[in-house]
Amino acid sequence: MVTRSKRFATGVVTSYGAILINVFYTVFSVRLALHYLGKEEFGLWALALQISGYMVLLELGMSSAISRFLADHKDDVNGDEYGSLLLTGSIVFALQGGIIAIAGAAFSFVAPALFHVPPALASDFRWVLVISTSLSGFTIATRSVGGPLWAFQRMDITNLLAIMTLVLGYGALWLGFRAGYGIYSLAYAGIPTAILSPVIICIVCIRKGYYPARGSWGRPQWGLFKKLFSFGKDVLLMSIGSQLVNASQIMILSRFVGLDAAATFSVGTKFYTMGQQFVGKVLENSAPALTEIFVRGDRIRFNERFWNVVSVTAFLATIGAAGLMMGNQILVTFWTSGVIHWSLGADVILVALLLVTSLSRCFVSIFGLVRDLRPVRYIYFLEGCVFILLALPAVRQFGVIGVLASSLVAHLSVTMVISSRVATAWLDSMRPLVHIIWSTLVITLVVLVVAVAINYFHPSTIVVIPLSLLIILSVTVAVWLIILPKKIRQDIFIRIKNA
Repeated sequence: MVTRSKRFATGVVTSYGAILINVFYTVFSVRLALHYLGKEEFGLWALALQISGYMVLLELGMSSAISRFLADHKDDVNGDEYGSLLLTGSIVFALQGGIIAIAGAAFSFVAPALFHVPPALASDFRWVLVISTSLSGFTIATRSVGGPLWAFQRMDITNLLAIMTLVLGYGALWLGFRAGYGIYSLAYAGIPTAILSPVIICIVCIRKGYYPARGSWGRPQWGLFKKLFSFGKDVLLMSIGSQLVNASQIMILSRFVGLDAAATFSVGTKFYTMGQQFVGKVLENSAPALTEIFVRGDRIRFNERFWNVVSVTAFLATIGAAGLMMGNQILVTFWTSGVIHWSLGADVILVALLLVTSLSRCFVSIFGLVRDLRPVRYIYFLEGCVFILLALPAVRQFGVIGVLASSLVAHLSVTMVISSRVATAWLDSMRPLVHIIWSTLVITLVVLVVAVAINYFHPSTIVVIPLSLLIILSVTVAVWLIILPKKIRQDIFIRIKNA
């Protein structure tokens, strides 16, 4: 029998494999795009992606709702409730996908004027937006197909599929540029994922028995829809707030500074985004198992496993912070052949954001696991409003730095404070958090001193690269000994030995 820990380990390993492939995809796709496109066209594509992200909000949080509700009934796949959830979700997703595609096409007529897109690029921007939102709509329309994978802790299948579609997507991108499609190539690169993913997932779920047997599917129910919508609307409120923070940055820069600043922000924060993904995979892959423990009523083990997840998350986030501080400037310069300039000050803010968002995400996630998002449903929306109020004046004065600083202040003052406070309702003690915060802060400050010294003396690249690697290695050893509890270290050694 496959245990929860094995599912978790397999999910994490394949997640990191997917991230690694995504790193290669991002690095080479951006270099390829900047080779064939100008900075304005590239910034235009980044803007189109963020608008598509807003359109996906019309999904209304139903993906999370269906996955979470299926987890309550996965022990009885052939029961009417399980099949009825899938059928109800499939109807809702089909309608939502069509609405997203139509809304994207309608918005494309006003978007160029709204974001001050140069007239020469307006037509291309309009069509790229139509294509990207149509692909998003199709992806939403087929989303119920993969609902059981989360409930059955099969994140490994999702990750392997992501690897395959990234490789195919890069091939489609390269062929598009070679064929002379220009900026449209970036939109066409999403076609393999949109088409192949639901087909492959459907085949896997049938073979693994994650769908009900014939005659056991139940039927769509209005009552189930209301339950799903009740949970989903809270997810939606959180998603809207998250979009206000994460998807408004490029829009604000494009509107008040220009497409060059939007392109700079997009490229300069890529490795930060990858760091968030890398760190977040621990929580993402442990969530189904934590949900199962909660559903079965084991409160003590739920607390223990949760703090293990927080400790490992902080462990990885601190290493990622050191990597960003020591290497992001060099990577951005090399990656873009000097076209994009990035500063140490921006990296310092990104480091702080990586640390605090990694921890706060753990506390917010508790309420999704227990299927009660009411205490945190407005948290990201409130953060988003604070961010907008801070960012609008800051971007005019400080540009990219102003936007990043606004994000940090908003997240610290709202999400981090509120999430850690309300999480005490489900946690026996918050003492482990105090240890984690102080340990992370001290280690990060030491790395900052080294990074400032390097930036001041400007040593040669031959010196900077090995020194940076040495610092990151030292941080890894430090956080291993200081942040990770002894029991986790012992468990890891035992599992490695028995592997």
